[in-house]
Amino acid sequence: MQQDQLIILGSGGGRHHIRTQHRATGGILYKFNGIQSHIDPGPGAIVRINQYKEDPIKTELFITTHAHVDHFNDLSALIESSREILHNKNYNYFKKGTLITTNEVLKLMSNYHLNMLEKIISFKAGSKYNYKDIEIIGTKVVHSLNNEGFGVIFKLKNYSLAFASDTMVYDSFSEQYSGVNILILNLLRPNSVTCKRHLCTDEVIPYLNKIVPPLNGLVITHFGSYMDGPRSPKNFVPSQVKKLKEKTTIKNIIAAEDGLKIKIASLLE
Repeated sequence: MQQDQLIILGSGGGRHHIRTQHRATGGILYKFNGIQSHIDPGPGAIVRINQYKEDPIKTELFITTHAHVDHFNDLSALIESSREILHNKNYNYFKKGTLITTNEVLKLMSNYHLNMLEKIISFKAGSKYNYKDIEIIGTKVVHSLNNEGFGVIFKLKNYSLAFASDTMVYDSFSEQYSGVNILILNLLRPNSVTCKRHLCTDEVIPYLNKIVPPLNGLVITHFGSYMDGPRSPKNFVPSQVKKLKEKTTIKNIIAAEDGLKIKIASLLE
């Protein structure tokens, strides 16, 4: 656990950050139990992983939660970049890596890249998969009527960690994260600036307070342009961290920043 960490390859989300890269859109590296996973590698992920001195060759687990471009755009590039050698002299491709994603994402990928993988796991809310003795569970999202999607919970020996992905709140939101120690929350908008397909701070706070037992750590990320960007009068992220600390009982709250490396142990203190 002491070596487990999160590396933020992109703290931004949505089309305005895709366009401007005011905040990067490369997703998150999650390193656990000696495994390197890449979650939601959006546009620029391959650039950011090199910029922040991480090694794409070490990635063995890819998770793409839904088929929006800020979550899956660089997936094929990362799969191909996870190996130094593609094939032997007879053009037999070396298989490497596991991909967990939706059927919709799989339909958008080339057979060329899918054939590079050892395993392909079609996933949705309620799905379970055991990866090297780590249980991975698909969680419910309420995001887009036109796209399949899921969040994920990783159940490790000493802690559990969840990625909520893009979602609105819903009746069983809090119960779903019961027993989770750390939650990575895609928080698109500040205060009460609502969005039909994402979260804002004020609407999610009551649900965070209903998670039993309380979370040890919360990381907010995937900020939209109303939070900080071309359409925002200022960077609202610091004020949202302050509000979350004042209005929840969560011990450790961190805002993602591009290139930030977060030790898991620091979120469990």
